[in-house]
Amino acid sequence: MAEGEPLEMPFLRNIGLIVTYRCQVACPHCIIEAGPHRREEMQLHDALAWIDQIAAYRGGHIKVLSLTGGEPFYDVARLKVIADTGAARGLLVSAVTNAFWATSQPEAERVLRRVSAIRMIALSTDTYHQQSIPFARVRNAIAAAQALDIAYNVAVCTEREDDPAYRAVLAQLHEIVHPDLVNTAITFPVGRAAERIGLDRYQTSETPPIAACSAGSAPIIFPDGRVIACIGPVIDLRHEHPLCYGNLREKTLAEILDAAEVNPILHTIRVWGPRKLISLLQEAGRNDLLPERYIQDSVCHACYSLMANPDTVAWLDELAADRAYREKVAYARLYYLQETRMLELMAEREGLQLQVSRGPS
Repeated sequence: MAEGEPLEMPFLRNIGLIVTYRCQVACPHCIIEAGPHRREEMQLHDALAWIDQIAAYRGGHIKVLSLTGGEPFYDVARLKVIADTGAARGLLVSAVTNAFWATSQPEAERVLRRVSAIRMIALSTDTYHQQSIPFARVRNAIAAAQALDIAYNVAVCTEREDDPAYRAVLAQLHEIVHPDLVNTAITFPVGRAAERIGLDRYQTSETPPIAACSAGSAPIIFPDGRVIACIGPVIDLRHEHPLCYGNLREKTLAEILDAAEVNPILHTIRVWGPRKLISLLQEAGRNDLLPERYIQDSVCHACYSLMANPDTVAWLDELAADRAYREKVAYARLYYLQETRMLELMAEREGLQLQVSRGPS
């Protein structure tokens, strides 16, 4: 990273659509419980209308449209319409897939040519996927992406990084792709995983991880219109919390995203990580609002623990209402992430006398 560059992707450059809950397989770790029995999907007219709003937001601020599910390639004809619309609106289109369709390299190339507007694929493979989808299909998809000059990376889930089966998957991948293209996430016990994966498989700690969260830069839109801060386990929560931005059936995307820009709880997590909020709760003597243990190295678990408790959410809402704290977070975004938008909107809405030079955000 060059000196002076932001620490992560600037806020709201990437936005995702969950286009379907359908999937050929029902993996035991799936947060949204996708599978062949699911029928819910984003209505095509909604997807196209929301893509129009995405492309128009702040004169083209959003650059990447990520299509996920479920399995977006479940209906390739429908995927093509959505991807073509995104590309026509000037967005770089990516898709997350388990590569079930890559039965051979020629077949994988045929499918990718059919959805040629998709210029990046994120391939999911791990011990869960490989119960139903042979690793050879991931290999075929990678070879096809390389042949067609399509960017790609690979996502792997595990409960713990010392698991021999996980290490075996990594070894397979490192034979065909550079390690920098392989991203590991700690499986989280919500959704189907809450019933299928025992907590005894996890390593835990009395202290939360120190890391900040970059996933909060890229919100996700659900078929019912909900806009959530990320595709992490908080999507499983049904009550209101600071990472649930609003619903496109009630507000415009611009209204929802402008409110997200001045959300101090969200940006605390992006700048310092959920550990900062946990520290503030501890300083306030509210250990009763915190879990006793955290899944080791899982920022998602620390964040989920905060958002899952309605009493903790109420405390966070009070913190968010504190003007001095909002200012502190806004300046932290400027200092650490070189993002000016929060300060600008606060100056406009709250009458702050601020002189903010425009940075790269």
